[in-house]
Amino acid sequence: MMMFRNNVQATSSKVLAMMMTRSLRYSSSSSSASAASASAASAAASGAVERMPKFLVTGSTGQLGVQLVSLLRSTFGAASTLATDVRLPTDQNMLNEGPYAFLDVTNGDAVRRLADQHEATHIVHLASLLSAVGEANPELALRIGNEGTKNVLEAARDCEGGSPRTVYAPSSIAVFGPSAGKVAGDKSHLMPSTVYGITKVHLELLGAYYRKKYGVDFRSLRYPGVVSATPGGGGTTDWSMDMLMYARQMLSDKAAGKTTTAIPFECFLKKDTFLPYVSMDDTLNETVKFMSASQPPQCTYSVSGLSFTPEQLHESIRRHIPEFEVTYNPCAVRQKIADSWPDSCEDSAARRDWSWNPAVSTADALVDQILFHEEEEDEEEVVVAVGQRSAVGGGGIRSSGMRHGPSGVRLFSSSAAAMPAAAEKTPLKHLTDAIEEAKGNGTFKRERTITTPQSPHVHVAESNSEV
Repeated sequence: MMMFRNNVQATSSKVLAMMMTRSLRYSSSSSSASAASASAASAAASGAVERMPKFLVTGSTGQLGVQLVSLLRSTFGAASTLATDVRLPTDQNMLNEGPYAFLDVTNGDAVRRLADQHEATHIVHLASLLSAVGEANPELALRIGNEGTKNVLEAARDCEGGSPRTVYAPSSIAVFGPSAGKVAGDKSHLMPSTVYGITKVHLELLGAYYRKKYGVDFRSLRYPGVVSATPGGGGTTDWSMDMLMYARQMLSDKAAGKTTTAIPFECFLKKDTFLPYVSMDDTLNETVKFMSASQPPQCTYSVSGLSFTPEQLHESIRRHIPEFEVTYNPCAVRQKIADSWPDSCEDSAARRDWSWNPAVSTADALVDQILFHEEEEDEEEVVVAVGQRSAVGGGGIRSSGMRHGPSGVRLFSSSAAAMPAAAEKTPLKHLTDAIEEAKGNGTFKRERTITTPQSPHVHVAESNSEV
């Protein structure tokens, strides 16, 4: 399935050259740690070769992972990037355009084995449970966040190539708490109020320790809310993407001559909740720039693009859709998290040390970028339906619901992790209805059965998005 993506600026040949020349010399024969740290001339004399960087990406099916994997592959070649996760990607491009493997980051042996097999020079560690989801399952959040980070750093330290691998693992504004103040920066007090934030503080400190003790080139950016035109993954700032996707759907309906919905968008934060954000395009471009630069003085940097409230984003959308309405129904859990975070982030060190320079700095620019983004012509939009029903013990269907994109309902998915292997598999009723409608109007594409690491024989149906 094609995931809706923002336009990403083409990565320049300069970035590619930076990655080529930055700590990417590996001996063609076995060598000691001291030989790996010798000069370039000595390395060349011993048969070292300079090669393209290769990436192992954990958590690659998440909001950031899907698009970062695509950018890395388009920049460094399809085979350069091994995408991994504990679930099958809904974006078929991820499977079709490059290598993909199942990986549970809490399994240290598996992390090291895949990194060695792929000959990874870089590990991009994205696997985590976001703030709101982590509060619902703190034990799992700690396992993924803490054990996963340790396993990734160990795989970077103890690698077959000799020199330690580079690790990029994003942090978050969740590391801050009320004590950080309204404007937080690199030296602000870290006292998070969520288990997600705790895991990110652990990530920052452990990464700095591995850099100092073992020479691992660990790098991290404290992302604010990352805003794209794709569904979020359970974060406190997901409302922004939901609102923009709702508005984009209204524009799409108007362009098609359809009657637009009169149902207001419901926001789960208060209208005056002021938080820092960054566009997905800026996140991708600046992250690759950060990974490409020479080793910076700091391991971790605070960054930000802009700050706004739900009410301000609503008013910006109304420039294009005057009838767009919003109601506010704050979620107690997410509102409490948001209230503990800073209003903005001070990022002067990132601008000074490696030229952090986001292009989107106003709510109007963000709205215009996402509402009027044009799809890439060579990509096909599809609706994917995935469903399972257990016939054992009357088990019901576990569904994660549906996601809405620019052309309406785009993705239905179900969690099959706990289903018995011998269970009868049938699509959910609402998925069956969508499939039958697609068959009736001629937009049906295909129906197939696939095997996933979690459960075999998951039923999938696809059609074009104009259903």
